[in-house]
Amino acid sequence: MSARTVLITIGVSAWLLASAVVFLFVTYTTFFGIAVIGLAICWIATQFELDGNAPVGNGLNPGFLAAQMEAKRGLSKEQRLSVQHEQSLANQSARFFRLFGLGLVVIGLCGGLYYQL
Repeated sequence: MSARTVLITIGVSAWLLASAVVFLFVTYTTFFGIAVIGLAICWIATQFELDGNAPVGNGLNPGFLAAQMEAKRGLSKEQRLSVQHEQSLANQSARFFRLFGLGLVVIGLCGGLYYQL
């Protein structure tokens, strides 16, 4: 068996396990489980959008931050435009998943309220 086959098998198994966990979670918590999953998706997408590809550093390693900024300044115009385009696509994806998560939250809360009535 090749390494690719093993990795695909591991990936499919992980997706199967994750879908089973989500199914059981939603089964036992009904619509409010959908709202919680939507809230988790929304939080992850927001964190991704906020962190993005920005340079990081703190008071303990200012050289690391300076090196990142210097590398960013050393890019050619085409490379800067390419990086900006990639960041734009990543932000669009994050925005889509944030709205998807908000939609799940609304569906979960409205369905839960309707189910209680």
